Amino acid sequence: MDRMTKLIEVIGKLIEGEVTGYIKINFTQGSLGRIEKFEEIDDAVVIKEEKEIKKEKEEEKDINHETK
Repeated sequence: MDRMTKLIEVIGKLIEGEVTGYIKINFTQGSLGRIEKFEEIDDAVVIKEEKEIKKEKEEEKDINHETK
């Protein structure tokens, strides 16, 4: 798989994961040179905690639903 195709796939996954930050892409003579991902840690922690809380609530609903 060439690097450009892989980069596009990774960007798609980052979008789905609600990444907060930015990606820096350097090109060298027309091809990918270096790719760096920068993420805001504070925002990422908040998003992760919100997802964990949501997941726990969904699991509680599933458990309560199964016991009834």
